[in-house]
Amino acid sequence: MRRIPSIDGLRCISIFLVIYGHSKFSDSIGIANLGVKVFFIISAYLIIGILFKNVQNNNFSIKRFYFKRLIRTLPAFYTYLIFSTIFLMYINYFDFSQFWRSIIFLENYHPRGLWNNKQWFVGHSWSLAVEEQFYILVAIVFYLFNSKIINKKGLNRIFLLVIIIVPFIRIAYIYGQGVIPSLFLESTGRSFETVSDALAIGGIIYLNQNKIQSSKIFNYFSNKIYLCIILILITLCLRSNFIPIDLKFKLRLVYYFFGETIVNILIGLIILITVKYHDKSYLARILNNHIIIYIGMLSYSIYLWQQIWLYNWNIHILFKYFGIIITATSSYYLIEKPFLRLRDKLIKDDKIK
Repeated sequence: MRRIPSIDGLRCISIFLVIYGHSKFSDSIGIANLGVKVFFIISAYLIIGILFKNVQNNNFSIKRFYFKRLIRTLPAFYTYLIFSTIFLMYINYFDFSQFWRSIIFLENYHPRGLWNNKQWFVGHSWSLAVEEQFYILVAIVFYLFNSKIINKKGLNRIFLLVIIIVPFIRIAYIYGQGVIPSLFLESTGRSFETVSDALAIGGIIYLNQNKIQSSKIFNYFSNKIYLCIILILITLCLRSNFIPIDLKFKLRLVYYFFGETIVNILIGLIILITVKYHDKSYLARILNNHIIIYIGMLSYSIYLWQQIWLYNWNIHILFKYFGIIITATSSYYLIEKPFLRLRDKLIKDDKIK
């Protein structure tokens, strides 16, 4: 697929949010988590777009889809894991009990009660686990779509059902002490069933983008992206440390049930606005700046390597940022790009059908 305008720019913004949140600055409203939400919605928007077009062009293949996604994610991720393991063993700081879930993409089901400081080095892989689980499930859904077992309306209903059900799951986990296993209770906010509504929003906005872009709400917000951002920040405050203790639990319930959905919808709206008006709005022009696009292209490698650098090492933050740039750029050119070229060659030679 040709690169969609503004998408790499939005990835750049997302990775900046993650780095800010992980840099041990004040992050009372969950800025890093907001960056991950943007990644999720962008990813679903793109993946569902690819699968939908493959079906429309009679070019759908689960085997090829899985192959492409694995080659896209695994080489760079396992390179990070191998390097981190060797480094942490060298300084006598490795703990396999904190690492093994990340190896098999189950870090999003790592109960918080089992964490120690060494979990930090693979803690960010929870989002990669969610992505891999999403790839497995969404390909099956599109297999049914390709087989004409479900139609486009059925796809929309599946994604809408996810958006409706997930908030109830989050609330059930809050009240589920003694009933729901701690594996799930202590993974809330990371487990697939408590964050998949963000992915479903990505699917909804792709499948209905023409209808959404002709709606009155879209036209109202099309030149008011700043208002979307303000609304997102206000909604995030429902779960912030600024809330008085006597209101904190009630407002957290409101956030989990309504707030996360509102944030996801507003992110989806921003994506569609910046994609459609990529050469008109001031923000969209920034997102399509060459430097911003380049950082967006590096965002996956940056996401992987920022974690080890932003640990509580006793070094200046600027050296940490410099280390992120060096290792992420090396990973992109030495690992990601060669494997992507190999992937494209194998597909072009028709060796993966």
